[in-house]
Amino acid sequence: MTRPIAISLSPNAEKDDVTLALKILFSPRRWFDIRQTEKLEDEFAALFGSSYKAFAVNSGRSALYLILKIIGINDGDEVALQALTCVAVPNSILWLKGRPLYIDVDNSFNMDPKDLNEKISERTKAIIVQHTFGIPADMEKILKIAEKRKIPVIEDCALSLGGKYGNKLLGTLGDISFFSFGRDKVISSVFGGMIICKNKKLYMELLRERDKLDYPSLFWVIQQLLHPILFGIILPLYNLGYGKLTIGKILLYISQRLGLLSKAVFPQEELGQKPKVFPTKLPGALSVLALTQLRKLDKFNNHRKEIANIYFQKLKSPNYKLQNKNKGIIWIRFPVIEDKAKKIYEYAKGKGILLGDWYKQVVVPVKNLQLVGYDFGSCPKAEKLAGNILNLPTYPNLNKKDAMTIVQLIKSCRNL
Repeated sequence: MTRPIAISLSPNAEKDDVTLALKILFSPRRWFDIRQTEKLEDEFAALFGSSYKAFAVNSGRSALYLILKIIGINDGDEVALQALTCVAVPNSILWLKGRPLYIDVDNSFNMDPKDLNEKISERTKAIIVQHTFGIPADMEKILKIAEKRKIPVIEDCALSLGGKYGNKLLGTLGDISFFSFGRDKVISSVFGGMIICKNKKLYMELLRERDKLDYPSLFWVIQQLLHPILFGIILPLYNLGYGKLTIGKILLYISQRLGLLSKAVFPQEELGQKPKVFPTKLPGALSVLALTQLRKLDKFNNHRKEIANIYFQKLKSPNYKLQNKNKGIIWIRFPVIEDKAKKIYEYAKGKGILLGDWYKQVVVPVKNLQLVGYDFGSCPKAEKLAGNILNLPTYPNLNKKDAMTIVQLIKSCRNL
């Protein structure tokens, strides 16, 4: 029995992570141990240099929410963000009664500086810069615009931990930055987030606000610990069975129905609503998982780059629109602009291979774009790209043979 190729099903968890989660599950004294979180914060901050401070919360959207709250976002304040993003980003603005100002994208799937410059105004109180797929945004141009208008820049590094812009680590270019440790992010503790900054006054304000927060519930912590454990059982059995009826899929369905597994995005969030669990503190249990993964960061990102090189070599053809190579890109996923993206995605799924579908629409996942303040037609480039970006996996458990299987599948699907 082998693991399926599945871009979103606990892709980072290795055997030692599963074993560790099992040990912590039976060590309840560690579940809310603040010392575990402090150890994670110290090692995380050290990645960026001695002038940086870091503190953890239970998710990336909790981190962004706290940042926006501390810089004073409230009724009607505009916050610039790019189209092609996760619903967690505009929701964090809306939960504070702010107004998302959507900026179109450039050829790197990131914020277009020209469109940013044209759309921002005196009502714009912050700019959130995302590094999509681990590809750095055009920070030089964006920072010049922000400096001229005196608007703070928040770096969204949820997809880019360890990436670089020139010789600078992503997360060190803006005024403040946040990261995510979600299940399919660069490193994973199932849920988790981190804020870094070097402004001491801002850090103390954020720290005081964080320390007022409660911890998530005991059940929520157990849910997250069960995630790598259950997927350690589910994944080897995922394609074992007949057709769509496999042992792994049945176990996954039962686990979700019983509430043993949480979803990456809550149903309320798809409606623009705020679940009670955000924001809360990061429990010690998840801090232990995150720290173990953090110590594998270089290994993980080097692996992603090796897999990306296979795609570059084997998909070098006028049929496929690929990004330019850049040593600063970590390739959390490898994006291919493909008119047949949906067809290839469904074809692969029928073969038991789960590719990625970031971004099916300009904000994902959401029931209605109006719920997150998006006006159709405001970002035409992003709208054209939405649904036409095939995400190829690069995750740590994917081997080179798997990557070649994906390449052959894509080529064969185009010939159908």
